[in-house]
Amino acid sequence: MATSAVDGGGNSSGGGEDIKFSVMVSLFKWIQKSKSSVKKRSKFRKFMDTFCRKPQDNFVAMRLILPGLDRERGSYGLKEHVLATCLIDALAMSRDSDDARRLLNWRKGGPKTGSNAGNFSLVAAEVLQRRQGMASAGLTIKELNDFLDHLASSENR
Repeated sequence: MATSAVDGGGNSSGGGEDIKFSVMVSLFKWIQKSKSSVKKRSKFRKFMDTFCRKPQDNFVAMRLILPGLDRERGSYGLKEHVLATCLIDALAMSRDSDDARRLLNWRKGGPKTGSNAGNFSLVAAEVLQRRQGMASAGLTIKELNDFLDHLASSENR
């Protein structure tokens, strides 16, 4: 099956080399806070017009914006518990620390769990924010897509 220039050539190689992921994160945060649908669409359109001028840039950005529709990248095979364990190991946390317990018991509420109990992504973001801060590492959209492609194709997660 032939791919067109519109879909980015069928893979994540090329495109997104200059687009910082932090720019996309800022866009998502702004959209999340904004109430007006018109303003949200306008801001998104401005992002696409400013940062995604080439067809391959559109493709690599859309892979991150709509991951559920990306048929080229397989499943990561990581459930919340495995991901929590990976985060605990990567951040060199003690398994008995409050943050490690929050990650492992993300479904449970309680006095130290905060308002995000039941939502793994929010619990993980809260722990990471406390541990890592908000500084950007300068990762580009292409680099992130390459990492995610590698993770999805990896035999040993």
